[in-house]
This record gives sequence, C-alpha cells and structure tokens, in this order.
Amino acid sequence: MEVITLDETRLRDAISLLADGIVEIPLYQWLLGEHIGERDKREWLAELLMRPLLRVGCTVGAVDDGRLVGLVVWRPPDLDLSSDGAPPLTPDDVEVAVRTPGLRERLLELWTRPPLPPPVPDAVNLMFASATPDARGGDTITRITRPIEEYCRDHELPFYAWTGSPKLRD
Repeated sequence: MEVITLDETRLRDAISLLADGIVEIPLYQWLLGEHIGERDKREWLAELLMRPLLRVGCTVGAVDDGRLVGLVVWRPPDLDLSSDGAPPLTPDDVEVAVRTPGLRERLLELWTRPPLPPPVPDAVNLMFASATPDARGGDTITRITRPIEEYCRDHELPFYAWTGSPKLRD
C-alpha cells in the first residue's frame, strides 16, 4: 500500500470512497436525513467536502494496486481555501440542497449556527476518514494519518479528531 497526498486528479475516486463512508458519519447522516440512502446526494456532499481540500493538498490517501482504499482529510488552523482566488464553494455547489426539502433546511442550520469550538485551540482538524471495507481493521487509517502527525510535529501543532473510534483517537 502506498500513502500519497491526493490532488484534484483523484477527485472522482475520493468522491466515490467518501460517498460510501458518509453513511457512517453522524453529522452527515443528520445533514442528509431521509436522503442518506441516495447515492447521488452522498456524492454531491462528498464533492462539496473534498474539492476545496484536494486543491490545497489536505487529503492523504492509501492506494493499493492503483485503487484508492482509504483517505483522511485534514485542515490546519487558518488555512485559506481561496488562496488561488477561486472560492471554495459556488452557488452551483449548493443547488442540490436548494432543490431538496429537508436537506435545504438542515444545511442552512449547519451553516448559520455557531460551530462547536475545537477541543484544542489552533490545532489541525482531522475532518474525516474513510476506507473501503477490505482496508478496514488493519493499519490503513493509522498509516495515512502519519503525514498529518508529521506536519503537526514539524509545525508544533496539536491535532484533534471528532471520532467515535478509540484507535483513531489514540
């Protein structure tokens, strides 16, 4: 297995992998609500989440025989997602939500309520991780978090993950 930093050339692979993983992430279960079973809605959300972070090199992937089998998305504090001048989101990005009752209201609520404060100020946020079923149970996620740990060590920053996985938290 090879650990690499993903870029926009792997967007389709990343969307596919995350669309499968979204069904297990409580925040996104809530956000998609009754639409969680609709793959096109999960792919829409996955692209919304992935595209800006792929552009800035904040996605680490595990590739096995050319196939993306795991990914971890992270965000350093004060990262500018528009440093190249392109906005992270456009009106077209939220068009699906605008047309989807329930999803529209929950997205508006998510974006207008105060965010949870990070457990550690000025820390790297390990935003989400996903792996194919055959890549789970081993050390895939642990291996692809190592570059983030190295970044944190090199920049003297802590990191945190909102996760129910004791192994990943450790």
